[in-house]
This record gives sequence, C-alpha cells and structure tokens, in this order.
Amino acid sequence: MAKGASSKENALAHAQSPYLLQHANNPVNWFPWEETALKKAQKEDKLLIISIGYAACHWCHVMEHESFEDEAVATLMNSHFVSIKVDREERPDIDQVYMQALQMLTGQGGWPLNIVALPDGRPVWGGTYFPKAQWMDYLTQIVNLQQKEPERLLQYATHLEKGMQQLELEKSKDALAFEQKVLDKALDHLEGKLDYENGGLLGAPKFMMPTLIDLFLSSDQFKKHAYFTLEKIALGGIFDLLGGGFSRYSVDEKWHIPHFEKMGYDNGQLLYSYSCAYQKQPKAIYKEVVDKTISFLQRDLSSAHGGFYAALDADSLDAQKNLTEGAFYVWTLAELEELGLLNQAYFKSYFGINKNGYWEKDQYVLFRKQSPLDFIQNNNLPESFNDKIVAWEATLFHHRIKRSPARLDNKIICSWNALIGRGILKAANVFQNKSNLQLVKAHLLFMEKTFHKKEGGLFRLNKKEAAPVNGFLEDYSHLIAYYLDAYETFFDPSFLGKASALIHYCMERFITPETALFVFAEEEKLILQTKEVNDNVIPSSNAIMAENLIRASIHLGQIDWHAHAKEMIALVAKEMLDYPRAYSTWLRLAISLQEPPIEIVVVGPKAIEWIKDLKRSYLKVNHWAASITASEAPLFKGRYQAGKTLIYLCKNNQCNLPYPSLEEFKTSEKLN
Repeated sequence: MAKGASSKENALAHAQSPYLLQHANNPVNWFPWEETALKKAQKEDKLLIISIGYAACHWCHVMEHESFEDEAVATLMNSHFVSIKVDREERPDIDQVYMQALQMLTGQGGWPLNIVALPDGRPVWGGTYFPKAQWMDYLTQIVNLQQKEPERLLQYATHLEKGMQQLELEKSKDALAFEQKVLDKALDHLEGKLDYENGGLLGAPKFMMPTLIDLFLSSDQFKKHAYFTLEKIALGGIFDLLGGGFSRYSVDEKWHIPHFEKMGYDNGQLLYSYSCAYQKQPKAIYKEVVDKTISFLQRDLSSAHGGFYAALDADSLDAQKNLTEGAFYVWTLAELEELGLLNQAYFKSYFGINKNGYWEKDQYVLFRKQSPLDFIQNNNLPESFNDKIVAWEATLFHHRIKRSPARLDNKIICSWNALIGRGILKAANVFQNKSNLQLVKAHLLFMEKTFHKKEGGLFRLNKKEAAPVNGFLEDYSHLIAYYLDAYETFFDPSFLGKASALIHYCMERFITPETALFVFAEEEKLILQTKEVNDNVIPSSNAIMAENLIRASIHLGQIDWHAHAKEMIALVAKEMLDYPRAYSTWLRLAISLQEPPIEIVVVGPKAIEWIKDLKRSYLKVNHWAASITASEAPLFKGRYQAGKTLIYLCKNNQCNLPYPSLEEFKTSEKLN
C-alpha cells in the first residue's frame, strides 16, 4: 500500500482498469463513472470532481501521491464533492467532452485532467496537475462560491455548455470546396514549423505524430524531411535501442530524453510509418527499428490469448525500491564499469556515454549520433565491427532484464490492437516475413472472437469480468481499416465482408441527420455528443472512416460511400488550411483524391503469387485485388479467363487491356 493510503477500499476496488485500481485504497471516496455516483451528487446537491487519467501517466501518479493519498485532501473532497475517477483509455468519450471543456476554460490540455462540474455533469472549472496546496486552495474557493453564490456557478456552466455546443455545430456547417491550391497552402503553412536540425516540428516536448509523418511520406514536398525525422527518432533515446519500441514523447527537442511510458498505439503506427519509409527508401536503420519493435510487442505487450496490452508505465522500481520515472531504462557509469564496457574502444562514443547521452543524477539515456553503418564507415572500421555492436547491445539487454520491469497496463483495447495489427501487417508485407504474417492471421481471429458482438457492433475492451464498454467510432474505424488491409494482403473476401458489415453498422448508428460526419459514441448519455475530427496521437476517427469509405467503395462498388467521404473531407477543408498539423490525415486523404485512384487487379491461377511480387516494391497504388477464381465482385467482374493469369491496371475501375505476364507489366508500367 502506498504511503498515506487508506486501509479501507473505496468503490474502485472492483474495477478492472489498472488505473482505477491504483486509486482503490486512496482515502478519497472515489466512484467509477456510473449512475450511482451521478445520482448521489444530485440527491446530496454536491458538485462533482471528475478526475481523468491513465495507468502510464507519470503526473497522474505524482498527483495521487501528493494529494489523493493525503487525509486532509480526502476530507475536503469527501465532505463537499462526489469524486469520480475515469480511465480515459476505457472511456475516451468522457475524456473528449471534458478535455474540450478544459481547452475552452484554459486554452490547454493534458492529464491528469481534473474537472469540477455541477451535479448534472456540466463543467464549471478545470485544470491538469496541481500541487497539494494549490489543489486544496482551489477546491476551497469553489466550495465557498457554491455556498455563497451558487447562481454564479450555474451561469459558468450554462455559458460553457453553449460554447461547447457551438463548437459541435460548427462541424456541421455547409461543406467547402477543396482544391489543389487550398491543399498547397496548408502544406506551405507547415513548412515554417519544420525542425531542420532535429527532425519533426520545432520545439519541445516533441511528439512523434505518426499522422504527420505519413502525410510527409506521401508528399513530394516533404518526404525528405520524413526520412530525416524517422532516422533522428530512431537514433534518439525515445526509441529503446535495446528492447525495441518507442516512448510516448521526448521532453527535449533532440528526441533524447523520453517520457518513458510506451503506448501500444504509438508503436503500431510507427511500425507502419517505418515500413512505408523502407519501401520507398530502404535503410538498414528502418529495418532495425521495425524488427526490434515487433520483438518488443511480442515480448512485453503480448497477451497469452492473442491480443496486445495497452501500455508500459513510465515508472518502475529503482535500486532503492522506489517507484522512479525511467528507472528500468537508464544507466550509470558504475553499472557500465561493472559490466566491463566503459573501457572498450568506441563503446562510449557509439552509445553517447558522454555529454550527448547524459540526463541527470549521474544517469545516461543511450543516444546515438549515427546509425551502425554510418558509425562504422565514419570511423574507418571493418564491417565486422557490427558484430561488436550487436554483442554490446546483448550484454546491456540481458543485464537490464534483471531490473524490476515497468508496470503493465493490461487492458486490451480494440482500436489500439487494430493499429498494432496494421503496423505488423505492413511490416510483414514490406519485409516478406512469413512468421509475422502468421502472427497477424492469429491476431485477426482474436479480434473477431474478442470484440465482435453476436448481435452486431463492437466492444471496446476485452475485460470479461468488467461491465461491457461499447465500441466507439475510434474502434470501428481502425478495425475496418485493419480488415481492408487484411483483404489486400490475404485476398480472402471474408475480410471485405467484415469491413462492409461494420461500415453499414456505423452508417446506421453513428450518423446524425445534420451532417455527414460521424459522432464518436453510439449512445448519447453525456452532456455533449462529440464528433472527433482532428488528429491527436491517434488519427481522427472521422478521417479514417472517410478513408475506409473510399477504399471499400472501390472494392464493393458502393459509389454512394465515395460521395459521402468526399462530403466529409469538404466539411473540414477550412480546418485543413488553418490547422494542418491537427488535420494531417484529412490532408493526406484530400491530396490523394486529386488524381484518379489506381487499382491493380490480378486474376487467374497465379494471382496471389504475382500480386505479392508486385507489392514488394513501392508503387503508387491505391487498391490491390486478386482472385484465383472467377468472381462477381466489381473489380473482377468480366475479367477472368480460364487457365490464364492476367494483370489489369485500372483507374477508378476503368481498366487497360490486361498484361499476360509479370515481366511485361513491370517493363511497360511506370507507377513509382
């Protein structure tokens, strides 16, 4: 039990969320988000404290230790408030509503997210992390205001509610035409924000933002910066050189010192990005990153039942048995001396055991200035020196695994698993890795068995003992994209069927009459029904749905889906121009629509073999389709000839005459 924690459990004791369980012994009388707590607040006319975080959040842990484990703080909160804890990863719908409120109140966001609300849930005040004294002072002021001038709190709530509703209405305005000049302006707007010394965007802290990297990879104007950024990230401490995988962000501008938690969604997206980059510009360091990250996912985040866990915490036990940020990952000179590494030639310069890699308190975070190949060449070393580097890494890794590991968040989330699956599948295709293809096949079976409801629709979590949480648009959009990727890899029509069924479900349950955009939650039980349109660390669920509709419309012949997607893109055209950083997925999608989509369709006995060969190299192809038999599906109808394997190059489903051989197609068509 943590210092200052109560021996009496609160209402979180029976939760399944690791984050909620971390607070189960706090003296604060926490409730989960449920009717019991909301009714209690209304019955007793108490304000709500809604505190939102997640298990891998370092500052959430700090505020818990300083405030929520403190008896004086608990007395204040228990006497005057009904306090609710929310895991933002379980309930992103709640997080979205109150994050929007916080941003309107303060212009900022982050976690822990702490909101004070009226008993009906309408917010009146908010902030993120507060030291104990400041937290108690603010709460005391709010209590005094409620007792002396309750009408002012009501006015705050009403004003804020109207502002939040207006923001949602603005997402339903008439669509604007998007043209190439609009898209060019948006890209030009980004150019001034690029960090040409360190990669990514200027400033610190630095988030990797895979959605922005993917936009840059698809742009002739920015693809060189994308390659540069990916290499800088791979060399920095934000990438775990020894165990694989990425931390959530770096606190500095050089990608050196990570905020050490590792999130499943980051690692899945970055697998996809690095694999795409390798396809276009093969670099050994990209392959190194991909191989090590897949190893990390299988070793540290893999469930015995087939899915992937959510995250590893930033904190772990240090040598003194204190929970300390980054303790599992950092190195001291004494440790390295004990391992017999410090005096080995080139060891310190390669791993940055100098001012480049120094962090604080005599600790170092491994930090490379060059890739292994560049280091060997620039120091005039033989190629065999790479074996020495591999041996050093093995020594460090095997010593590190003796330490107390970072704490695990063992939620298995539908959308995050779809992102991880897509990343592994992309890597398996690019690097032609059969074992990773088998891993994906097993994972796809797990997804169907775990998250699909018998009556249709999806669950978000796989916690069997917990109260079920219905899937959000985020879960549907990313799983549909995963199924479409799976079809374009395995060419099993059942994956198209699964994608189609989920799209139909979303069109029926997540669309409202006033707009083409999808709402985030199927059931409206909160104070606001949000529509997620901007990218965050996870791509906009509406942008991914628009992309899904376009992809599926080609495969399934649903012309109206394509039109619907174009209307969605047009609705955010102004935002793409004004805030391209937050609308990079939309921008990438809009740019792709400036030219007719290209499809490669292969039919006949050798169709699967030939299309796999074609997919090894980077081709500007929007859709892939293959069938070894005759099919009535739109891309195959009328194109099968018995005993022959034919390749069709099509644009918007209008095909040229077929090619009867791989060689003829490769020499005749220039798609790069």
